[in-house]
Amino acid sequence: MIISAFPGARRSERGLCPACVRELFDSAGRRYMYPLVCCDDCRPPAAEAPSAVLCEDCGRECREPDVRRSASAATGCAACGPGLRWEASTGADALAAAVAAIGAGGVAGVHDLFADQVVCDAGSEQALARMDGASGPVRVLVRNVSMAREVANLSGPDIRALVERAERATLVRLREPVLPRAVRRATPDVDLFLPRTPLQYLLTARLDNPLAVWDRSGERADEWPCDGTLTVSGLPRAGRQRWTAGLPAHLDLGGASSPFVRKEPVASPAPSPISTP
Repeated sequence: MIISAFPGARRSERGLCPACVRELFDSAGRRYMYPLVCCDDCRPPAAEAPSAVLCEDCGRECREPDVRRSASAATGCAACGPGLRWEASTGADALAAAVAAIGAGGVAGVHDLFADQVVCDAGSEQALARMDGASGPVRVLVRNVSMAREVANLSGPDIRALVERAERATLVRLREPVLPRAVRRATPDVDLFLPRTPLQYLLTARLDNPLAVWDRSGERADEWPCDGTLTVSGLPRAGRQRWTAGLPAHLDLGGASSPFVRKEPVASPAPSPISTP
């Protein structure tokens, strides 16, 4: 087991705050399974979101003092904001299609306000073979600490580093033969991490295995061997680097309608991925 930090300054990859994670999985809340959930405490420092006409609840939330969301950082809710998209499928069908593709050994793009990535089942030799020539390091995404313990021997400090994600990388020596050697490539250690973005939470809550993850950016990003991309309706694809540019520029507070597809209800997900057994 090795826990290490790469040199060089970089902001912590803390991702969604606990309050937003609770909203994402609260079946009675307005942001249940909402792919743009975030607040002033955890939103990316720069992210280009689709324009939206906020519903009355979201508008009121932005105007009230001492709340987690201001008008400048508003991204709406499931009632007024955009929904999930996978090729021609939307809403719950889009998430189900992405999960089915990954579970069948496919390769999927995952694109939200936080990241633009390519993922596959970290235990699938077939999928890893397709990604053999991919540029950049491969990381391993696990649903929670319990799954992390299944793939690596973790001490107390290791778990703390994994949960806090205060350093650039949490490098671990994977157990064998839990995951294929192709995950490690030329190094015996792999960067292990917990969900940080809404789509990472939604996928890992429905998949039984860890995910292999590559950051997708650059002019040749469309050449990655993806079977589809799980994204958000109306989310621009021009800026592929993580933490792209500008928050929503056009927000009408108190509106009653939205030009975007409204999300359909979905089944209750697995327990909160951040819980420790």
